[in-house]
Amino acid sequence: MKIVTAVVNNPTFIEIQYNTLKKFFKGEYEFIVFNDAKSFPDFTNGGNTTIKNSIEMLCNKLEITCINIPNEQHKNNKKASIRTADSMTFILNYQKQNPDKYLLLDSDMFLIDYFDINKYSQYDCAIVLQSRNDFKINYFWNGIYYFDMTKMKNLDLLNWSCCPGCDTGGMTQEWLQKQMKDKPIPNTDEIRWKNKLFHTNNIYFIKHLWSCSWDITELPTNIIETSPIIDFIKNDPRNSNNKFFCEIYDNVFLHYRAGGNWLNEGMDLHYNLSNNLYRAIQKCL
Repeated sequence: MKIVTAVVNNPTFIEIQYNTLKKFFKGEYEFIVFNDAKSFPDFTNGGNTTIKNSIEMLCNKLEITCINIPNEQHKNNKKASIRTADSMTFILNYQKQNPDKYLLLDSDMFLIDYFDINKYSQYDCAIVLQSRNDFKINYFWNGIYYFDMTKMKNLDLLNWSCCPGCDTGGMTQEWLQKQMKDKPIPNTDEIRWKNKLFHTNNIYFIKHLWSCSWDITELPTNIIETSPIIDFIKNDPRNSNNKFFCEIYDNVFLHYRAGGNWLNEGMDLHYNLSNNLYRAIQKCL
């Protein structure tokens, strides 16, 4: 069992993931960090070219396997979705060459409650469903997924590339169509609102509360409303129209969201907010 993440700019996220996995993940695992920080001045590092080395040093300190992602081609490509697709393809190739069970977490995705991987491992994979064009295009998100590379079929169809009208992973629609065959793919709204488990053809569909679409009334019952983490979510300056910017997946994964600075909000904002989150989570460990 391997838990993997791709980090582009913030070593604090690695520490938070390391500590929360150690606390809340049930089962044996190897944690692997794919280092996607740029060695050249870039909007993702605010011009600080030392972050790549800082990530390597932190991983060495915490005894985490660190694998650098080649990204020199991103000097001339500023499109976040294409950059992400490149990185996800590099990780996918690693997964194909090293068959195992994989849980991938976005660099700013953190466990905030106990999680047993058996919830996913009884299936070939667990994914977050995304839809475009009124549900005519269905694919899955790259921010969190579980792949059992020893059981999944049609690996040649797995493709994290973008396609017209879709962002990173748009081309995973081909793999999904092949697996579902003639069975209907659940509506993304159904996965969110209905209190039932969605799974079919060895695929588990992960429930999610998406950014700026939910408030405290939808907080999962396993999370205490007065916890320091909820205080962080409530006080996030990125909240809009009384809706929370952070996301929650399967009731136990908190997604800080946009930590790679792809919204160009500025690195100072993310350093300050991630440090606030670090302090909030430390109180819960």
